[in-house]
Amino acid sequence: MSNIYFIHVQIHQLEALIAIVEVGSFTLAAERLGVSQSALSHAVAALERELGVVVLERGRQGSRPTEVGEKLLPHAREVLARLERIRAEARGAAHLVTGRVRIGSIPSATVDFLPRLLAAFGRQFPNVELVLLEEPSQGTGRLLEWLGSHTIDLALLELPVTEFETVPLLHDELCAVVPATSYLAGRVEVRVRELVGETFVLSRYSSEHLIEAAYRHEGLTPNVRFEVQDLGTLVSLIREGLGISLVPRLALPRAPEGVALLSVSPRPVRQLGFVVRSLAEASPAVQALIKEAKSLTSGDLKHLS
Repeated sequence: MSNIYFIHVQIHQLEALIAIVEVGSFTLAAERLGVSQSALSHAVAALERELGVVVLERGRQGSRPTEVGEKLLPHAREVLARLERIRAEARGAAHLVTGRVRIGSIPSATVDFLPRLLAAFGRQFPNVELVLLEEPSQGTGRLLEWLGSHTIDLALLELPVTEFETVPLLHDELCAVVPATSYLAGRVEVRVRELVGETFVLSRYSSEHLIEAAYRHEGLTPNVRFEVQDLGTLVSLIREGLGISLVPRLALPRAPEGVALLSVSPRPVRQLGFVVRSLAEASPAVQALIKEAKSLTSGDLKHLS
């Protein structure tokens, strides 16, 4: 008869490991978890003894996972996520939606749409803790990585995405941003061809592939003079008459002082939605957030103005 061995890893040990890796410090991790630094050190030491491996490297620059620790992280996060789901199911049986929902998002969706969604959801479900992680590069790769490693529960980003399940929510169009002093400022709409002579300010908020496609459709290329990451910098450059740009309407729902917003023809459009690992396995809190998002967008893929 073969021997069966059990690994006695405790939940607080996994929580300690994840917290230290995420903040890079025993001191900050102890503050986050509300425990003493000594208790945190004991938890990590006990975890390493039980597993028989070193999971963290300690140094003057802080703490980081070893190669083995890095491999353990996704499993630790998955264990905690499943435990949270068990708790949520139990609370759901009592008709009480609680727990924590970690949301990752591209920046352009966090300016207007996502704050309105989170505020509406918070009023309806005050016992759910909401955590927002913004991915500044506007790309999907990092968000999908976070989703796969259980760092977040769902991501709001540009579709399509094939790696996980998706919930389409709305369409968002690109609009032209021009100086208030521009001859175009009094217009409601502008054709891409009319922008060809203008200096272009390119931002990561701008969905570069849509801009390139819009110009390519007209057989043109934007005259990019400035490349910036911050939306405020983009607006400031345009306000001073240094160029024009195309940005998602969700990133600029209203025209800031000194600039004008115009619709663009042909109309460059992107689709946004939630991405989750599994809709069937999503916690009641995540499912409630998705339902609220559908309600906010009226269940219809349309541009929110």
